[in-house]
Amino acid sequence: MAAQDNKTSHGDGFISRYVVYILSFLLLIGAGVVFWFSYQKSQSINQEIAVYEASQFAASVSRFRTFYSEVFVPRAKESNITITHDYVTDKTSLPLPATMMIDFSKFLSQGKDDDYKVRLYSDKPFPWRKDGGAKDDFERWALDELRKNPEKAVWRFEGEPGNQRLRYARADRLGESCVGCHNSYQNSPKTDWKVGDVRGVLEVSRPLSGFENATKTAMMESFLMLLGLGVSMLFVLMLALRGLRGSLKHSQAAEASARLANQKLVLGIEEREQLAEDLKASEIKTRTIIDSVLDAIIVINDKGIILETNQSVVTVLGYNPEELHGQNIKMLMHGTHHDQHDHYIQRYLHTGEQHIIGKPRQLNARRKDGSLLPIDLSVNEARFGDSIVFTGIIRDISHRLQVQEELAQARDEALESTRLKSEFLANMSHEIRTPMNGVIGMTELLLTGKLNREQRDQVRTVQQSAESLLRVINDILDFSKIEAGKLSVSQVGFELLPVIEGVIDLLVEQAQSKGIELAFFIDRDVPAAIVSDPVRLRQILVNLLSNGIKFTTRGYVVLKISIRQPAVAVGESQLIRFDVLDTGCGIPEAAQAKLFNAFSQVDGSVTRQHGGTGLGLAISRQLAQLMGGDMGLLSKEGIGSNVWATLQAEVSTLSEIPPVGLVSVLMLGAKPMLNSYYETQLQQWGLEPLMVDSFNSLLLALEANAGFDLLVLDADMAYHKPDHPLGMTAVVKAVRELTDTPLVIYGTHKQIALLETIRLGRRIHLLPKPIKHSAVFRYLRHQPIKADLGEALVAPSVPASEPLETQLTAPRILLTEDHLVNQKVALAMLKKLGYSRVDCALNGEEALNAVQQHHYALVLMDCQMPKMDGYEATRQIRRLENERYQALPIVALTAHTMKGDDDKCFAAGMNDYLSKPVRVDDLQQKLEKWLKVQPELVS
Repeated sequence: MAAQDNKTSHGDGFISRYVVYILSFLLLIGAGVVFWFSYQKSQSINQEIAVYEASQFAASVSRFRTFYSEVFVPRAKESNITITHDYVTDKTSLPLPATMMIDFSKFLSQGKDDDYKVRLYSDKPFPWRKDGGAKDDFERWALDELRKNPEKAVWRFEGEPGNQRLRYARADRLGESCVGCHNSYQNSPKTDWKVGDVRGVLEVSRPLSGFENATKTAMMESFLMLLGLGVSMLFVLMLALRGLRGSLKHSQAAEASARLANQKLVLGIEEREQLAEDLKASEIKTRTIIDSVLDAIIVINDKGIILETNQSVVTVLGYNPEELHGQNIKMLMHGTHHDQHDHYIQRYLHTGEQHIIGKPRQLNARRKDGSLLPIDLSVNEARFGDSIVFTGIIRDISHRLQVQEELAQARDEALESTRLKSEFLANMSHEIRTPMNGVIGMTELLLTGKLNREQRDQVRTVQQSAESLLRVINDILDFSKIEAGKLSVSQVGFELLPVIEGVIDLLVEQAQSKGIELAFFIDRDVPAAIVSDPVRLRQILVNLLSNGIKFTTRGYVVLKISIRQPAVAVGESQLIRFDVLDTGCGIPEAAQAKLFNAFSQVDGSVTRQHGGTGLGLAISRQLAQLMGGDMGLLSKEGIGSNVWATLQAEVSTLSEIPPVGLVSVLMLGAKPMLNSYYETQLQQWGLEPLMVDSFNSLLLALEANAGFDLLVLDADMAYHKPDHPLGMTAVVKAVRELTDTPLVIYGTHKQIALLETIRLGRRIHLLPKPIKHSAVFRYLRHQPIKADLGEALVAPSVPASEPLETQLTAPRILLTEDHLVNQKVALAMLKKLGYSRVDCALNGEEALNAVQQHHYALVLMDCQMPKMDGYEATRQIRRLENERYQALPIVALTAHTMKGDDDKCFAAGMNDYLSKPVRVDDLQQKLEKWLKVQPELVS
């Protein structure tokens, strides 16, 4: 025994050592692979950085030349200063832009070999420029490539690894201010230059040695740290294996002791007698248990003879146990099983082929009275030396089959009920949305017309009532989808800011009519674009904000968007949080728990006072959870509420706010709480804000420092009554006595409309509330440092575009719509968008004939029509032989919003769909998408 243990121990040590050797070898290989891959990746990143820096440097040099051409040269000409290439000889002249650029490039290239080198050359240089042509293979190659594609820069890495150099080239193209000079200047090599021609190439050259040395050093340090970590892990593993061998030895010793004790127990006479008594007691217990089982249990031998049964055979089969003992089991079988049962047993004993052994199955048994009984039969074998017995468990399943049949019938009835309910909801959606399309569509068109204030208020009231009714309908339909488990979300990429601003635009008038401040703030790290469901996100935000506005009588409602972890890379998942904060009545703690339940509101008076179905928050929470997030509430009665929602979304585009330098802003806000949000938002945009909350503080700040780049003033600070705009003139006068800085006044739509009727002076710009981020972003991305911020914040008035027919050949559109009111609405919308060539069809048959007689650019196809519906008409069009029928864009117009309706449109061969009621903006977006035209051409 000891020798065997020693042998085992020796073998364990041998295996442990080789495990360590193998792990060490694998670790070294893994470290080498990681080091090589990281080094290659770093080299690639270094090259990308070098290209990026070279492109920025080249762009800066080019902008300097443009600045010289557009600013200095015109001023010099106005002062009668000569512009010539020979400015060195003529001390009273200035160089030509190209000459200045070439000499400036030579000046920049006078540094060491490891500095930037700049060169401007051409394949048609002026005669006096001796080195103006291409010198080597790269410069000739760059000229050829940039003439083929002037918009795209080219580059090449030259030299041996460790001493590489980047050569970056971009096209030098002629602008409007350059063409005349180049065509008329003395000894010009070419006199028919045009705007946009490639005159030459601007090349920037720089070394990569600094990057490579830093990369090698960092990679070597990483490799040494990784190697040290691996050695430490191997040392810990060896210690663990040594402890494991010790534990194994102790286990083996314990096992030997247990075997010895077991032998003593078996050989003891007293223990054997006790074991016999225990066995007898166990047998009695087993028998009692078997007899208490409701299923019939029958034991047979290898001849099929019944040896033993339990008492349940009486209730299941109608036999007493004594009547069955000694009988062949096939007496209980029916049909083929009765004739072949003995054969089954013998075949199993000789071949081991299992027919029913170990395989529960359902069949019929014959009872004592001759009736057939459906049963579940399970058969197992037991061997005792050379003997074998089979135990069968027979369960009466007649009641279960009856219940299953009843359940199947109930399921069929439930499915039929669900089908009828879904059909009813679909029909209800269609029947309600069809006239709603006419109401909402016509009110949208009326609001764009010439109405007086009273008429506009009346039409807007009709529109708001229709929108409220539509939201109630949508809530009911969505709740029905929740009950049926069919509520779903889509996954598409979209920009977040337009969705947020669209929701704010929808609700701003409702808030301002109650005197409530509506604002939104977005943290800088929030992704600019995500992959999620924009429609469902808009639905959630509209519900949360409209609830906040509904239950707030004074103060503000704020939407704040943030993230829960630092910014991640594009393609990774991010948890985005939407907080809606209000200064409303608050919700009692006892009522908060049921707020997200369907049809639940704080109390019965809420419905009478504010309206609503009580479904909005319940549906929004379901949507948030479907989008990988959740929804919750923080509220205190009498103070206000914070309803939050989160969603998990894939990052499509990271937020990038370009640096703008130090742009100082002095802002006077009427709401101190909102001022803190505005201050944080402005700081995230790279500005330097100073927030004040009183007019006196504003004047004191201007007396201390009149050099602010921009003043921002809340119109509420100058009004004692909203309908007295002349109060603002005194404010402007007081400010203008201290500074002439551009002034932005932001206020409600009503305030802005009143202020537009008076003369406030120059450099004053009006901005409607809430402040749009998109306006500020346009400035940050496109305006130079210290520019007039006010000019960028307020969108300039754009002259009306020319009729579409004067810009391009108007596309011909076929509108298929059987409802005359909806047809009228659609025609008016198309006319408003500039589409005048529109034909109409009343059903699918007319549409099918029309597309074969005329060439249409697009078909708007209603889905539900008499004679032939839109689905069948689309299928018939797609079956036509000419290829143009396969490429013809067909956009569905559907009043159905149930799950699967969009799939039904795509399955019929439609390209896209619009849900009724159709909005002008949605229609314009679809037309732009499928007609392949620029948005401004159809606006």
